Amino acid sequence: MKASISGNSRESLLADFVKWAGDHISGDEKGQAQIFLDRLFIAFGQKGSLDVGGTAEMRIRKADEDGGGTSFADYVWKPVVLIEMKKRGTDLSKHYRQAQNYWLGIYPDRPQFVVLCNFDEFWVYDFNLQPFTPKDKVKLTELSTKWGPLAFLFPTKERPIFGNDQEKVTREASDRLAECFRKLMVRKVDRNLAQRFILQSLIALFAEDIGLLPRYMFGKLLEECKKPEDGYDLIGGLFEAMNSEVSPTGGRYEGVRYFNGGIFAHPARLNLHPDELNQLKGCSASDWSKVSPEIFGALFQESMDAEERHAYGAHFTSPVDIMKIVGPTITHPWEAAIKAAKSAKQLNALLERLTTLRVLDPACGSGNFLYLAYREMRRLEALIRERLTTEFPAEHPQLIHVNARQFFGMDINPFAVELAKVTLMIARKLAIDELHIADERDLPLDNLDGNFRIGDALMTMVPVACAPGNGNHYVGAIQTPWPVADVIIGNPPFLGAKLLKPERGPDYVNALRRLYPDVPGMADYCVYWFKRACDHLPECTKADPLAGRAGLVGTQNIRNNQSRVGGLDHIVTTGTILEAIDNQPWSGDANVHVSIANWAKSKDSSVMPRARRLWSKISGATPRTKGKRADKEYELVVRECPTISPSLSDEADLAGAKSLPCNTSPKRVFQGVTPGHEGFLLTPAEREDLIGKDPRSAEVIFPYLIGREVLTGDGKPERFIIDFGRKSLIECQPFRGAFTLVKNTVMPARVAAAEEGKDSDGNMRPHHKQFLDRWWKLAWDRVDMLESMRSLMGRYIVCSRVTKRPIFLFVGVHIRPGDALQTFIFDDDYSFGVLQSAAHWQWFKANCSKLLERFRYTPDTVFDTFPWPQSPTKKQIDTVATAAVLVRKIRAIALTQIDGGLRALYRTLELPGKNPLKDAHAALDAAVLAAYGFDAKKDLLSQLLVLNRFVSEREKAGEAVTAPGVPAGYGDPTALITDDCVRL
Repeated sequence: MKASISGNSRESLLADFVKWAGDHISGDEKGQAQIFLDRLFIAFGQKGSLDVGGTAEMRIRKADEDGGGTSFADYVWKPVVLIEMKKRGTDLSKHYRQAQNYWLGIYPDRPQFVVLCNFDEFWVYDFNLQPFTPKDKVKLTELSTKWGPLAFLFPTKERPIFGNDQEKVTREASDRLAECFRKLMVRKVDRNLAQRFILQSLIALFAEDIGLLPRYMFGKLLEECKKPEDGYDLIGGLFEAMNSEVSPTGGRYEGVRYFNGGIFAHPARLNLHPDELNQLKGCSASDWSKVSPEIFGALFQESMDAEERHAYGAHFTSPVDIMKIVGPTITHPWEAAIKAAKSAKQLNALLERLTTLRVLDPACGSGNFLYLAYREMRRLEALIRERLTTEFPAEHPQLIHVNARQFFGMDINPFAVELAKVTLMIARKLAIDELHIADERDLPLDNLDGNFRIGDALMTMVPVACAPGNGNHYVGAIQTPWPVADVIIGNPPFLGAKLLKPERGPDYVNALRRLYPDVPGMADYCVYWFKRACDHLPECTKADPLAGRAGLVGTQNIRNNQSRVGGLDHIVTTGTILEAIDNQPWSGDANVHVSIANWAKSKDSSVMPRARRLWSKISGATPRTKGKRADKEYELVVRECPTISPSLSDEADLAGAKSLPCNTSPKRVFQGVTPGHEGFLLTPAEREDLIGKDPRSAEVIFPYLIGREVLTGDGKPERFIIDFGRKSLIECQPFRGAFTLVKNTVMPARVAAAEEGKDSDGNMRPHHKQFLDRWWKLAWDRVDMLESMRSLMGRYIVCSRVTKRPIFLFVGVHIRPGDALQTFIFDDDYSFGVLQSAAHWQWFKANCSKLLERFRYTPDTVFDTFPWPQSPTKKQIDTVATAAVLVRKIRAIALTQIDGGLRALYRTLELPGKNPLKDAHAALDAAVLAAYGFDAKKDLLSQLLVLNRFVSEREKAGEAVTAPGVPAGYGDPTALITDDCVRL
């Protein structure tokens, strides 16, 4: 690596800094930290620590459990590094949590790296990728030659070089072991035997590098294997020795202790072919003391085929994401309790409770959540013992320890369960070494066969007798028993309601719904875990305030619609959501966004922190990665709030909003038409050619507008659609050209689909039969929508069904809207203004369906519940209409000056600075607020919710209400109908 600093080389500049620090720095944190850092930056070729844009003593809001108030991070340079200085001689490991809390409190542009420094040593962390251990440690005296871990300080913005990249080591090691497993599968080794061999090898690989086996023993045995049967004898012999209660006193296996743990009850012996042996040798060459068990689930994933992973919704989860559940559910409340303890008696009582706390993951996969929960509980144990030792030296801590038998798991995949056992078995030794804590033993391993169960966590299928001669069909079910647990954590399967039946089958889904009748049929699969966890938890009480807690990951839909009803709505009837993430991308390859809820089963505020913590995703931070990870670049911002609703929001809880009959009858909102086959669609040239040959066909050909054209184009249809409407097969004959085209393209496809879709008895499925019986018609022609349009004066309103912010526009009634458009049967400017206002937008955001980052306009939850102004004056209505017209005029002018259509135009509203469209919308919002009679200083959604309930109660009482559209008392509504709209 070439130096880019003029004058002295990097090494000499850094050596000069080291000498200067030795001559002038005594190591006082407060008095010398900033001058030390400034000179450090100069040594790395910068002008100084503040000149690069860094901030000294940055104010950071402290969390409620840490006492609230403000703390000060010594130095922050966004988005590069946070540096926390400590007094010389300080044990930096004790300040890890402080640095992490500072890091979490910084946004936007949260630094990628965190450095702890005590003037003698730099500990360099990357909390995104390796959150628990430093990626490297650099002594001050070594800095001139070992500057690689701090290379990001150079003006050249270089990639740092780390000596402890655990993620890289773990992925390389797991890939090799997984490849060995796949090779065993290729040559048809019994799957159970192969899995047992791989897991026993996994323990041996860890054991020889963490001191449970003699150093290099497994690797030396692999080198001795010269022919396939040697593996059977030598490696199999090692597994036999690890299962022997009497340790060999001599020979090849001398020094091998008794491992037990259940995993070696049946030592795996098999011949090893050269390619398998090579993979194991490569594994042994890795330093397994640096392999992270919390991400070893990659091995589990590699052993499953893609179809199996998808069917059960299994996905790898990073430790950073796991801590978003383990932290609020276990770590934070326990840290607060330990901090609040005032006596040795209280601390010993906490130690006793900690060592009996039972933790369950009912969708445990390879045990990643449980491993991190174990690791955190061992750290909490060490924290209690440290306080007892330093503050109450006359009192002796109890000789009890957190142990793996406190952790329980369930999973449908047998290999996952076995891998979870292995992960927890080796956890004790790793915790002893990492935390420098005493324990009564490191071997034998805990036998966890009774702690983990293989099977469906929700239900167990049972045979139900059928008619004589039909045998038994496994269509009945009982709830699968769950182990007693104080805390429940986990990541249930990511399967949407619509995918559940295709993936798991109708018998399974029907049995599941019968067994859990309180969970709506359209709820996502993970919701059943939320419901069951809530019911299974004990109460969180003053006598036992650290039990009765849970944290689960779910799809974004857990905060919406039927999924929310089945899960979080049920949870808040007996519990309180304490911390949540409303939306974030999930780790691994699965392209999903998730929500996270952490709750306590208690309504008693005295056993919970004063404030709740709600995290939200912000995008657009300074990019720090490229390629695959770049599209997941985001930061989480936290705010403290008094309550978190089942919608995972601190805004008004709209879960109780009622559907209003005045909004639904008559029906005013429709989805656009769905062709169902490309044969119905025509380019302009194809239309001209067809009409040239058959002018009569022009009567059944219409412009066809889709969502993309509305948002990113010029708003005009680019194609045409053949729509026979309600015409019968005979009535279509006069339109010879259009009918012949559809007959030649659509009819054969629907005949083929009907044939291919027949069941095993040769019967045509109802869905296919319906389409075949009306093959000349659009799949969904929305004739009711077209009938409703007859009452309009030439135009109707549309918006894209999938959008973060609905952008409304008028479209001529001669144009057919596509199914990506939501249509609204209004033609007046007042109705347009109400729909385009902030009131409707905020209601939409709170009530719409959400998938990934996409918001979907769902009429039943958005429009049907949205209350319109109930008593606006004529002047207020006119003002709204005038403001609505102005918004459209400014949009029309702006679209001639900007590329990318309405979507690009509306993104300019997110930018600072003067913007005429922003001003126009502000005027519209003010006009609509006045029409409602709302107070601009009060929460808008809360006022809308009150109005929703008011309208609902009046309708129930048979009293008059104001329905959507121009109020009846306005007079002639045609005065509110201008003529601008999309035409062709």
